[in-house]
Amino acid sequence: MFLGRVFPVLALLLLLRPAVAADEIARQTLTFDGRERTYHVYAPAASGPTPMVVLLHGSGSQGAFLAQYWKDTASRNGFVLLAPDSLHPEIGWDLRTDGPDYIRAVMARVTAAHAIDPRRIYLFGQSGGAVYALELGMLESEFFAAVAIHAGAWRHIEEYKAADYAARKIPVSIAVGDQDVYFPLDSVRNTERVLAQHGIPIDVTILKNGLHAYSNVPPDFADTTWGFLGRHALESDPKYADYAYRPGIR
Repeated sequence: MFLGRVFPVLALLLLLRPAVAADEIARQTLTFDGRERTYHVYAPAASGPTPMVVLLHGSGSQGAFLAQYWKDTASRNGFVLLAPDSLHPEIGWDLRTDGPDYIRAVMARVTAAHAIDPRRIYLFGQSGGAVYALELGMLESEFFAAVAIHAGAWRHIEEYKAADYAARKIPVSIAVGDQDVYFPLDSVRNTERVLAQHGIPIDVTILKNGLHAYSNVPPDFADTTWGFLGRHALESDPKYADYAYRPGIR
């Protein structure tokens, strides 16, 4: 189950794709658990190891949507975007079908094709992808350097349990609109409280007149979010938590 063990094996077993052209978002596929899965990569020209942001789309959406919004920021700042698709986009992310093993497999494909800085891999999620990014960030706190989300929070007591699995105090940023009908401010403040109680650095931004849809975010939102993510890095090469799927988390 260790990421460090899985990456070299997958790099040998998976059929590698050519590197992505610097001016396009490329749709790519891999076979995972007997199913063809899709993901999207944007890799601007860079020299030396570069950071990578893993984008988790909202329910009813796909990775390409977020990648398009983040493309200019990635180009200006020289980092790779990886935007996987969930198995059932209309439903969203599920730890059983889209669990850490799937995310690892996709990252293995990209890290084999591009020079990625292992200390600067980040998570960003929106809506349903935001909730999943919080969960994945807690489970993989010794791998991802930081997590940022938009229009998401924990709304149920059962979801709070994910914070118990954070082996590292991974920095988290939450941005939510003050008119978001799906994730009201009470849920955001409760999530903030739980994370703070676990000693996890948490930054909350309330977007004035902000709605739930990502298309409603300010024009500089990706730049601002990258400003948060990019200033964090692991102190040493990643340590990988050994864990299995735990039904109580979701």
